[in-house]
This record gives sequence, C-alpha cells and structure tokens, in this order.
Amino acid sequence: MVDDALSGRARPGLRDFLTFCHERFRRVVMFTTVEEADAREVMSDLAGGGHVPPALHARLEFVDWSGQYKDLAFVPAAAPDEVLLVDDDAGWVRLDQRDRWVKVAPWDGGPDAELARVRTVLEGWLADAEPRPSGGAG
Repeated sequence: MVDDALSGRARPGLRDFLTFCHERFRRVVMFTTVEEADAREVMSDLAGGGHVPPALHARLEFVDWSGQYKDLAFVPAAAPDEVLLVDDDAGWVRLDQRDRWVKVAPWDGGPDAELARVRTVLEGWLADAEPRPSGGAG
C-alpha cells in the first residue's frame, strides 16, 4: 500500500481503497515485517496526510506474528477461512491458504490503478459470500 514500509509514500487510490475496506469489512488487520511501533507511525503519518480514513485508523489492528508465513491463524478471534490476505509477495502466503490470498501487484512508486483492481476482486468475493435468498414458493 506504500512504496516501501518505512517511507510511507501512499500508493495511488489508497484512501479510496481503505475507505472501501473500512465500510465493507468488520475488521481490517495489518500483517507487516516492520516493527509495530514503526508501522503505526507510518500509518499515523498517512492518516495525517489524508490517506487513511480516521475511523479506520482508530480501529486498525496489527497482527503479532512470527515465522516464515503470514499465517491467517495468527489473526486473533478469527478462523483462517474468515480472513483474506491482500499481499504482493507469494512467498509470505502459506500454500494451504492461497485460496484466501488476494494478489496485489507490486508498486514501483509510479502511477497505477492496482488498488481499484483489487477492490473489484474484493467486491466479487463479497458478492459471492453474501447469503442468497432461498427460492421457495410460499
């Protein structure tokens, strides 16, 4: 979502993407290899610059994790099949959790519309996850 974890330069469309996530998902959590205090500082700077909606910034959770993978089982009070992972690096995704991975293309710092594409993917996932009315005659 940023060009590098410590620079904090916002990817194009970040605010719109995070607003969508805030409005459509009950929880938004962050897996990062950066120390939590540093990541929170970057997020605060982004929020101060208008790139992170204040309400999302207030409720953003950071996942305490370790190991070789961003294991969805590390998300507190959630089963892995309740979590989606948006990430640009397949190396962090467990093979048995690839069906929960939404790939985002890496960003080189230039113009792009990748977050709008990822939003479309998430909208499709949400539409598929919504309960359908049962079809029965009354």
